[in-house]
Amino acid sequence: MILSHKHRFIFLKTAKTGGTSTELALSPVCGPDDILAPLSRPEERKRKESPARNYALGIGKLGIRLPGEFRHHFPQVYGYYNHMPAGQVRRLAGEDVWRDYFKFTIERNPWDRQVSFYFWRTRHSKPQPDFRTFLMSPRHRGKAFRSARMKNWLTYTIDDRIAVDRVIRYEELEDGLATVCAELGIAEPVSLPGAKGHTRKDVRHYRDFYDDETRDLIATWYAREIEAFGFTF
Repeated sequence: MILSHKHRFIFLKTAKTGGTSTELALSPVCGPDDILAPLSRPEERKRKESPARNYALGIGKLGIRLPGEFRHHFPQVYGYYNHMPAGQVRRLAGEDVWRDYFKFTIERNPWDRQVSFYFWRTRHSKPQPDFRTFLMSPRHRGKAFRSARMKNWLTYTIDDRIAVDRVIRYEELEDGLATVCAELGIAEPVSLPGAKGHTRKDVRHYRDFYDDETRDLIATWYAREIEAFGFTF
């Protein structure tokens, strides 16, 4: 998540959509007063010349590491964080900033994104379950993963309505980001690194992972995104 006063934009980071690569690309053009939510340690090392900054509030300034659940429920006493939803950003940034700054995010075809999520979640599993087994498992279908499935929609909506000015499609990310930068007057070159592409070795098309049942399951889980953006299998 980035809030740039220098360029007057707010980037809301969704999951498995190239969000980390986008943050790494945008960080060098941000100013000293801009807010850059922290990434993982390996990703912070990649942007060591323009690291996370100005995100801490209250006890967050003391450097105390708190459980994610606490940080996410009480950002007003901890500060900005990765994948922070629109409603919380608006409350912390203030109505004037939220209204006047250009807000954008990224979304991805949910059938494609679920395959990416599968490889990410099982990257250390030995043996690695096949896609159907993972998708149909009680754990994945249960409460523990429900928030992960819904996270993107909740990131860029407020009261179930899209709250950003632009949603870039993942498959058009490079051109979409270039267009946004041009509209914002960012003159510095912005290039996307492949921040997490190494976690996936199987490069088959996402359709090859599905049968009829799992295809329909995704259609049910992500019905709002599919309707809003016209995604198709």
